Amino acid sequence: MKISVARLGHVGITVKDIDRSIAFYERYLGMRLTEKFEYPEEKIGHGVMVAAGAFVRCDTTHHELSIFRMRKDVLSPDAPDASHPVIGTHHIAFELSSPEDLKGLYVQMRDGGVPIVNCRIGGPGNQPRFYARDPDGILLEFYWGIDTIGWDGIARAYGPIQEIDLMALDFEAFVEKREAAAKAARVTLQG
Repeated sequence: MKISVARLGHVGITVKDIDRSIAFYERYLGMRLTEKFEYPEEKIGHGVMVAAGAFVRCDTTHHELSIFRMRKDVLSPDAPDASHPVIGTHHIAFELSSPEDLKGLYVQMRDGGVPIVNCRIGGPGNQPRFYARDPDGILLEFYWGIDTIGWDGIARAYGPIQEIDLMALDFEAFVEKREAAAKAARVTLQG
């Protein structure tokens, strides 16, 4: 079965100054900040190398651009992975049309020998996703169901970033839980 990505989802970049970059993308491109995020001290997800992130958008998608600041130990000349770029492209993300397409692509890539980095849920955007590397080592993200921003312009609450077994994830239960959390948040806002 041939699986195609639905669209280019977002691009992640690493920068020297997050606030300066947010101001640039807001001022010149009219983008809006969804949220800024400090990664926990526990090194998980992008937080293995990233200290902080900002997520900006053009429309109601949680983010179309991820802006990251690297951890100080990664910037050190003694960093163990000196081949990783400090400033520039962090990752390129692609959206899939359905959970079945996401799992199908995962299986095709895994079985085809493509290096799979990990699979996750939680964190900004709260989309089920997996990461892989292209032939040149560029980090690619493949996801389904990224969160959207409502009329209030506020991102929904999300769980912590956690690694998962993508093939075992109950997508229906995931969506139900996320919608229940959104409903509870609306009730709280309406007070």
